[in-house]
Amino acid sequence: APPAAGPGKVAQSSPLQHSFLTDVSDVREMEGGLLNLLNDFHSGKLQAFGKVCSFEQLEHVREMQEKLARLHFSLDSHVEELSEDQKKSASDHNLEHLLCNVVHQNVYRQKLHLAENQELPKT
Repeated sequence: APPAAGPGKVAQSSPLQHSFLTDVSDVREMEGGLLNLLNDFHSGKLQAFGKVCSFEQLEHVREMQEKLARLHFSLDSHVEELSEDQKKSASDHNLEHLLCNVVHQNVYRQKLHLAENQELPKT
């Protein structure tokens, strides 16, 4: 047993040790599993978002979101340059413009979601 610490002294214990996999068969099994996973990915067998939703469609959603963010900041900067009388009207118009873009994005995402959840006819 380690000696008890006196007043003002810290008890020293043995440091925690991490055990690494040293069994070659375990490492080879994990390596084989990872290589199979990589092959499945490259062959197209892995479908994280299903077969209906492609990476191109997901990229399109990301691009729409980025476009909306840029639009939001650009419209906001234009309003700051206006007089007080024009700000209210411009802000209302900008809000309507942004909301139309949000609705457009929601419709696109809903179509992807619905297509993903519908059972595709078997050919």
